[in-house]
Amino acid sequence: MYLSALLKSQDHEARIFIDVRGNNAFKEVINYRPDVVGVTCTTGLHHWGGEFLRSVKAANPRIVTIMGGPHATFCPETAQEAGIDYAVRGEGENAVLGIAEAMQNGGGIEKLENIVYFREGQLTINPMGRLIEELDTLPFPDRSHYDRYPLTRKEGSKNFIAGRGCPYKCTFCANFEYHNIYRGHGKWVRYRSHENVLAEIEEVKQRYGIKFVGFSDDTLIFNRSWLLPFLDKYRERIGLPFLSTVRANLIDEELVKALKQGGCISCVFGLESGVERIRNGVLQKGISEEQIRRAASLFRKYKIQFGTYNMLGLPTETIADAWQTVKLNAEIRPDFPWCSILQPYPGTKIHQDLEKSLGKKIQSDAIQASYFTASVIDNPDIKQMENLQKLFHLAVRVPLLQPLIKQAVKLPPNFFFTLVFQACYGWQLLRRSHLNLLQMFRYWWSQQGMFSKRRSANLKVESQKQLYT
Repeated sequence: MYLSALLKSQDHEARIFIDVRGNNAFKEVINYRPDVVGVTCTTGLHHWGGEFLRSVKAANPRIVTIMGGPHATFCPETAQEAGIDYAVRGEGENAVLGIAEAMQNGGGIEKLENIVYFREGQLTINPMGRLIEELDTLPFPDRSHYDRYPLTRKEGSKNFIAGRGCPYKCTFCANFEYHNIYRGHGKWVRYRSHENVLAEIEEVKQRYGIKFVGFSDDTLIFNRSWLLPFLDKYRERIGLPFLSTVRANLIDEELVKALKQGGCISCVFGLESGVERIRNGVLQKGISEEQIRRAASLFRKYKIQFGTYNMLGLPTETIADAWQTVKLNAEIRPDFPWCSILQPYPGTKIHQDLEKSLGKKIQSDAIQASYFTASVIDNPDIKQMENLQKLFHLAVRVPLLQPLIKQAVKLPPNFFFTLVFQACYGWQLLRRSHLNLLQMFRYWWSQQGMFSKRRSANLKVESQKQLYT
């Protein structure tokens, strides 16, 4: 949405397409006849992204194709793949605008910062450009394109980003390597002005009649001198309930009280593991059990619903360790206990550490598109952990079922466990996102098949050529 808004502000034409069940994104793109097509991908979804771009290229070779996002940032060699003309690393605004202007004016794309390309057997990785430090200079995200889709047209809530960058360096997160590639290229943690954020929310509130606001920032509460006056202004000018992510080590009573008064109705924080050795040693989270318990107690005191992020399948983790994560969650009683399977993504320290311990490379093609499916880590307890991840919500919310679940996770992975997980996850989504049942069903249906390892890009290449012709 930021890319579209920036391109439009400089008199270029842009359109966003979403590829979910119920619409044929490939057909829409080809009929639009663009000069440039770009996709953004995390590792795992790059299979779909690469196939989509190859299909576009096969249907119309003149289209310039770009892959951006975390996968292109930390696996720049993706530019060598057939059908991908350029990869964009890091923040994409200046690079994408530069590509559009170079194509319009006949300039050279190969000279642009943040660009990667493969020509005549040579992979060229251009230097990183400076970060956009003055975020107020960017136009508001262009949400208009999502009005074309039933899934997003009538959402009762919209998400906003008040700032960019996270100061922490957890080993499982891409922020670890972002700090490295952007060192010397500007301030990594940045915030928009209060007025800029509030003006965007007011505009969206008036246009869409939203009932809730979500903040997608990594660290909305990190800068307290920015946050506290913002919450006062938000309450006065916006007055809508909002949801946000937080960090347990930053929580105290003053902050929780301010969140409540500002309109916060739900928060989520990373617990990750119930074992100190794993949480603060392997993951370098920097959060103690006491801070986790204190945060949970304060959220309950001020009647703010809260959720926890957790992971299983971690290096050195045993099934007994995994149950410690369940037990700590059950003790603090989160409203939304959320759990994934670790995927050691390229660009994370945990990826580097695992490669050192294994003595071999972890191929990005082996990493799952979804962090809810399976693990690439060799661990004698991994199948039990994969099963426990599916039953995690029940084990936390209904502790009486824990003895039964301990026996059940010893069974082979099966469809029933997946069905239980989808039902529990859907229930959390329904409650936390305040969707109605019809919206939740539409969301679930749209996602089916999205995370298969090598998803078809809607039509076979030959059919795509005929369609374009």
